[in-house]
Amino acid sequence: MKRLFVLFLISVISLGWGSVLKAQSGHYSAKSLGLGGTGTAYLDTYHANFVNPANLMLNADTKPSTSIGLLGGLSATAGGPLMNISVYNKHFTSGDVVGSEALNEWFGSAMGNSRAMGMEIGVIPLAASWRGEKMAFSLAFRNRALFSGAVNRGFSEILLTGMSQERFAEPKPVNFSSKGVAFSELSAGFSYQLLELPALFGIAENVKVFAGVAPKYLIPHYTSSIDFNSTLQVTDNEVIHDFSYTFTSVGELTNQFEDYYQARQEPNFKGEISDFVDPDGASFTETQGSGFGVDVGGTVEMDLAGPLKGAFSWIGGEKKLRVGLSITDIGSITYDSNAGQFSADETFTWDGIDIKDGLSDNFADSVQQEIYQNYEPSGNKEITEKLPTKLNFGAQLQAGKLGFAFDLQKGLYETAMNSPRLALGLGAEYKLFNIIPLRAGYRTGGLTSSSITFGTGIELRNFEFTVAGLTVPNSENRGAGIGGAWSGLVIRF
Repeated sequence: MKRLFVLFLISVISLGWGSVLKAQSGHYSAKSLGLGGTGTAYLDTYHANFVNPANLMLNADTKPSTSIGLLGGLSATAGGPLMNISVYNKHFTSGDVVGSEALNEWFGSAMGNSRAMGMEIGVIPLAASWRGEKMAFSLAFRNRALFSGAVNRGFSEILLTGMSQERFAEPKPVNFSSKGVAFSELSAGFSYQLLELPALFGIAENVKVFAGVAPKYLIPHYTSSIDFNSTLQVTDNEVIHDFSYTFTSVGELTNQFEDYYQARQEPNFKGEISDFVDPDGASFTETQGSGFGVDVGGTVEMDLAGPLKGAFSWIGGEKKLRVGLSITDIGSITYDSNAGQFSADETFTWDGIDIKDGLSDNFADSVQQEIYQNYEPSGNKEITEKLPTKLNFGAQLQAGKLGFAFDLQKGLYETAMNSPRLALGLGAEYKLFNIIPLRAGYRTGGLTSSSITFGTGIELRNFEFTVAGLTVPNSENRGAGIGGAWSGLVIRF
């Protein structure tokens, strides 16, 4: 029975996970990732479209008005409680049999406890921005892939330790889910200077208030998901698996699932689902629907004066403070090009047949096909996915060659790397010889355990080539995390 169940889980989970990996929430530039994932108050040029469009007006005194990015940015992050490297190293590399102790540390003692992970990839193939005296514009094209997955302890216990009457004497939950979304977006940013004050309360000068908006047209390419919920019970003479699942797909993959469903209606059908379902990587570039979104924000910029300026008198150069607030990724995507939804709701009872040598391949395949893969297509021909909306608040202090950044971020719901758990980012930067940025940061909260970030490169007035990385030193509490970003080739004139 364990072998049969594992075969089923592998075949179904591949629908959601395997296809996403072939394709591949916040937006990070090399600078913002290196500074602890901050950026709400300072991330400028076309990157501002995706973090805080008001920032398109920043840095008029230090950067040329026009910026062009050729492969203008790449970032990837992954992590979450399911990626608990500490537990893996402690229990899975020792050569000992993995038991309940490992699962207790990973999931806790309750069988229904769930652990999740996410992955996000963002690529900006081409982008440009222009800044005037009172307003700024930008146009950026970005490709994105968002992945999320979760399993509960019951699922993991079956895979790692098997089914026992001791653990499953009463019905216990055995669940997992996964979702992958891939799309492109064309974002048009606009920023305007709303207000300018010569002084403010004797603590600031040259106070400027900017507001920005970046509407975007979304081009969906691919999505797939599966949500599997069940209870499992092991008695003296029976194994009872009461399960239901729903999975979705688009494009040619939907046709393949429907072809399998139709073929299975034949009385003498002997085929397998693998004979019909073969995801084609080329379909991930096709347009599968449409969507709209928007990013909005505001930023206040000021030169420190009076006592605030005096507090940083030990640092040479100008002292400038920025404070930003934004809401990003408001909107949704609708996949309506050959979208499909398939569901099953069954109870499988193993009646205690004793096969000492294990289940035969033919019998296992037969049960998979007739029980677990006995899905029905639904009439739903649209799939709507919400963007990972996030609320961002941040500040940046620039004092000569030194810069300090602070951000608070909160996802409005959980998807991919977006988490309702409040996240804090801190970062510091020093410009060596005014051309080599040395960046370090700290990030805590959100989906993963606390992480450290770092970055460097070359940053000239007319050219930028920088990189950054993120890692989690200790994954024991909320799992591991890893990330990287590259500025691409950025030219300013």
